[in-house]
Amino acid sequence: MRPNSAVTQRRSTETTGAAEHTVCFSHELLLYGDGDHGFVRATLAAIADALARESDVLVAVAPGRALALREALGEQAERVRFKDTRVLARNPARLIPMWRDFAGGRNPDADCGPLAIGESVWPGRSPAELSECERHEALVNLAFASEEGLRMLCPYDLDALDDRVIEAARESHPLIAADGQALVNESCRYPHAHPFEGSLPAPGGEVSELAFGDEGLAELRHSTSAWALEAGLGEEQVDDLVLAVDELAANSIRHGGGAGTLRRWREHESLMCEVRDSGTIASPLIGRMRPAADQTSGRGVWLVNQLCDLVQIRSGTGQTVVRVHKRLDA
Repeated sequence: MRPNSAVTQRRSTETTGAAEHTVCFSHELLLYGDGDHGFVRATLAAIADALARESDVLVAVAPGRALALREALGEQAERVRFKDTRVLARNPARLIPMWRDFAGGRNPDADCGPLAIGESVWPGRSPAELSECERHEALVNLAFASEEGLRMLCPYDLDALDDRVIEAARESHPLIAADGQALVNESCRYPHAHPFEGSLPAPGGEVSELAFGDEGLAELRHSTSAWALEAGLGEEQVDDLVLAVDELAANSIRHGGGAGTLRRWREHESLMCEVRDSGTIASPLIGRMRPAADQTSGRGVWLVNQLCDLVQIRSGTGQTVVRVHKRLDA
């Protein structure tokens, strides 16, 4: 590794008196061990420094991590915003919009940019969730490439996470936080290939299939509602799932050749719906940028991300597959 000062396109600084200001986006991998205590030791100095400079701080971690950090911060904890990542990041596609909202509301009088600390990966994540977390971390580099001053620390628990998960994190973070410095990460593979490349695993349950076109959306909504209710999903969650499937099917009709196929199945404690069509998705950040209030199109995938516990998109030349997960135990 080389000192981070050697690579100004990732994070450069300028000094005014005793204050050092980050002027480029800094996406840093923070590796720690020893559970909550290790997490506090790894993050406390960065938080204290940001608060001393009147910068905004947002920490999105599990409740136990948040409690340990609050206790260590004492009265200063009131100046830190906390969010429960186990709720917020169940679908990691919701994270970039949250961080963008945070970065956009920064304190103009601060001596440096805002500090974001977010733990998107934790023990017990399913293989599907981990796959989408890896894609999320890569997309962070694209989403915030021009966001001046934002420092994002991404903590990964060395004791609790598999080596493969840690290796994937090393590949997506341009910098590694170590001893108060940000060091260039030689293992980073950013820019990555298109985030929608690859394929999804075969369904893990008995599949029902329904072809649809412009005239078939009513039947699609009705049959999906009946299927989800029979499977045990609550009424409000059924409404969310039906709306998500309807949005995806409408997108297929508008942008995917005028028709598509819906597949449905139960896998463990989740209901799975998958929409296939002959279109191609070109925008890597689709569904991860909050639509403007006056925006009349482009809301479909955004809405689906808000309604579902996980959304997986795979798209190549001539085919797009969107698979959504809705947990029965949510």
